[in-house]
Amino acid sequence: MSGPHPLPDMSCRKCGRSNPWVYVAPVVVEGTGTCICMDCAEARGWLDKAGNLKPGVML
Repeated sequence: MSGPHPLPDMSCRKCGRSNPWVYVAPVVVEGTGTCICMDCAEARGWLDKAGNLKPGVML
């Protein structure tokens, strides 16, 4: 049995923030990835008051 897999390095596709704590739409290729941080998703109106994607929003 192997140990835990480390999380990949992520950067926000919108603002460039490195390794945000909370994110949506991760894409990982060969150990590095991109995502959209929750601050950017909220600023664009993609989230409801609970922090979930609004119906019809697809990332």
